[in-house]
Amino acid sequence: MTNRELAKEIAKGLVETGVEGAYDAVSCSTAGDYPSLGCSQWEGGRADILLSYIDGGDKFAGRTFSDIEAAGELEELAELLGSEQGIEAQLMILANDTLDYVDACLDAGLTDSRAIIYAGMWGPTSTHCVYSFIKMRIAAGHDMNDLDTCADEFHDLYYSWADCDEYKHGYQNRSNRQYEYVRTLDLSEYGVPGYDEGE
Repeated sequence: MTNRELAKEIAKGLVETGVEGAYDAVSCSTAGDYPSLGCSQWEGGRADILLSYIDGGDKFAGRTFSDIEAAGELEELAELLGSEQGIEAQLMILANDTLDYVDACLDAGLTDSRAIIYAGMWGPTSTHCVYSFIKMRIAAGHDMNDLDTCADEFHDLYYSWADCDEYKHGYQNRSNRQYEYVRTLDLSEYGVPGYDEGE
């Protein structure tokens, strides 16, 4: 898989497993009277860039949340974001962001597609922390390119490595959810066999 293909699959995984929000999410920013849009709650200029990729999105660019709400257009905006074109635009932008996660995984020594997607989905916690954790576990003799091993290591140790002991159970639940997602992910369009076929 290319870096961009991996980044797109990481982006999709972040939404599907609930790390990111819903594609059709619309709320008022906590920082001011402007909308917070889509799966990554894009705001301001980033929200306007997202809208520019969607037919009809210009109608909402640069407007305040209260203006859109008063016009009764929140549902219309949500439908626009949740449309096929809206989803593709969000995945494109999110995948551009997740390219950094792919680079960190590759630089740390991962080569297996599923292991990269799994580990890359931890990127929002801290790209540097993910990179150093993978390097440390490989140096300790663990085969982080085996999805089962990679997931076990993140499940058992990453919360501590990330200095988030108080969130141990949340991190472990997230690890389980991500493992099941990646394990059953259909990557055949990229020529990657199913996990039970020996990937």
